[in-house]
Formats: sequence, C-alpha cells, structure tokens
Amino acid sequence: METMKLEKKRIPWLDAVKAVGILVVLLVHTGRSFGAVSFYGGMFYMPIFFITAGMTFSYKPEERFGSFLKKKAKRLLVPYLGYNLFLLCFFLLKGSADWHDLWGILYSRNCLMPMDSATNVYFMQILNAPTWFLTCMFVSYLLFWLLMQAVKGDSRKAFVGNGVYLMIAIVLHYMSPVLLPWSIDCAFYAVTFLIIGKLAAMQDWVGKLVKKPLYLLLLFAVFVLAARWNGSVNMSVGDYGRSMAVYLLVGTAGSLIVMVLCSVLYQTKHTEWLQKAMGFIGRHTLPLLCLHLFVYSVIGTVLAMLGVAL
Repeated sequence: METMKLEKKRIPWLDAVKAVGILVVLLVHTGRSFGAVSFYGGMFYMPIFFITAGMTFSYKPEERFGSFLKKKAKRLLVPYLGYNLFLLCFFLLKGSADWHDLWGILYSRNCLMPMDSATNVYFMQILNAPTWFLTCMFVSYLLFWLLMQAVKGDSRKAFVGNGVYLMIAIVLHYMSPVLLPWSIDCAFYAVTFLIIGKLAAMQDWVGKLVKKPLYLLLLFAVFVLAARWNGSVNMSVGDYGRSMAVYLLVGTAGSLIVMVLCSVLYQTKHTEWLQKAMGFIGRHTLPLLCLHLFVYSVIGTVLAMLGVAL
C-alpha cells in the first residue's frame, strides 16, 4: 500500500474502516449499553477518523496556507454551518431553542468546563453535539499542515516535532479551567493520530500486520489490557481516561485492528454484499454523524405517537 495510491483515489477498505467507526458512534449515542462493543468501541471510534484522515493527508510544499485553509473550510466548516443552521432553524420554529444555542454553534463545544464540574455551562443542546468533531478536525488539519511545513514534509521529523503539540495539549488539559472553543485543546492532542496515520500509510503497517497474525494477536492483547486500565474516554469533553499517553496507545491499537480486519474483508471472497454496504456507509459518515441524533429524536417521537415504548 503506497502513499500515492492512498492520495489519488478512494481505498474501499478505508471506507469500511470509517463505517465501523460511525456505526460505533451510532450505537453509543442511542443511550443504551451494548457491553463490550460500547466500551471497547468507545476506545477507537474517534481516533480512527483522525488516523484514516492522516493516511490520506497530502502535504504539498507548493500549496499556500490560504489555499489549504480554503479547501478544508469547504470540506468541514461549510457542512458544519449548514447542518447546524438547519437544526437551529428547526428548533427555533418548534419553540424549543433560543439564541444561547447560536452561541453554542459558534463555540462548537458540548460544554464550557469538564463534565464533572459542578457549575458547568452546556452548549449544543439542539441535537448538534456530534458536530464538534468537524471544527476539531479543521483545527487539527491546520496544526498538522503547519507542522509539516516546519519540517519540510518529513513525516518522521513531524512525529518527533509533534512533542511540542503534545506538551501544549497536556498543559491546556491540566491548566485551563475551561474547554477551549473549536476543541483547540483536543486538536493539539489529535494531531498525533494524524501523524500516526501518515506513518501507517507510508510504512504499510496494515499490510505488515495482515502477514503477521502473531503480532496482531499481541496488539489485540495490548489494546484490551490498556483499555481496561485506562477506563472510558470522551474526547469531545477532554476526557482521556487515566492517562493521555495510554489513550494514544489504545486509540492507535484499536484503529489498526479494525483496519486489518477491514483489509482482510476486502480480500475475502463472497463478501461483496458486505463490502458494498460498508463502503456505502463509509462514504456517508458526515451526514450520519451530523444528523443521527435528530433522526433518533424523530423516530422516538413517531414511536411515542404510536404508543410504542422504547
């Protein structure tokens, strides 16, 4: 698997990887517990999107920052604004929203302080909470581009230089009394997953793991043990479990395991129907992410009108 191939066209099994990530999101956000699927899926369902984004990230030395900014804004901020304005207008017409919700859209964070704060201020209460990811990814991309610019496109040097970003993320996590707008604190942390994805593509980590099942089993053991020790996480509110460093390991290991499984799926005969289904879901993760809570609400309302208890 060469980097150039990843950059020039869609990779079917990568779409399947994204499908796994969004399906876990959909399950977790039902508000019900699905046991191990909820717990272990929650370990990688956000990192997997950053890592796959890193795998397909293309740094072009000749590209100006303004041009890159415009491209990512079109890809991420335009949908963010569109979906959020739709939800805001819907709930304003319904009479269950106010201009505080507009402030939430501008701040793009689920709450002002960590979840365990007694005097917290909650934003994004119009079923738009999942859209925080779009602004976070936008900021992460910009930070990654600036880092790649600084090291002249050398991904290995970027991995080392990323230590500065991690230090900033640690300081913001432990020293800032509030969660920063557009998940800036989280973005400094998430850049590491982007870099890991870039290195994984360059060095074909997935292809190597497919050929070495013993290493894959070892990686699975590390993932399970580290996840159980680190505990549940929630990147959207800056909750990384017991250790920010261990969560990097857990998120990376879980993502790689899913990638290997999806890669094998696309090499297996008589799975075309599953490949097509996963590919379709993976190509439409953005609307699924932004609107699934709204759809859940509509379904719940219809079922309640029919007298069906959930």
